[in-house]
Amino acid sequence: MTELEQLKQRRELVVLAAELQRATVVRRLERIQTNPARRLLGFAANVASRPALLSLGTAAVRYAIRAYRRRSARSKH
Repeated sequence: MTELEQLKQRRELVVLAAELQRATVVRRLERIQTNPARRLLGFAANVASRPALLSLGTAAVRYAIRAYRRRSARSKH
């Protein structure tokens, strides 16, 4: 195998690794965006920006955090 062929093969491997990393990042971003706890946190943040609904927003955030912690605790065991 010539040096040029080796370089081409290395380049192909680097491109493949980059594509795999990109696919992984895209998949993780999609999971984050579809995560119900994230949606609830986003909604709570939106509600909390309105002064009259601040207490409801903080309650929703607390609820979401508790639910997320319970869920992550279950997945660790």
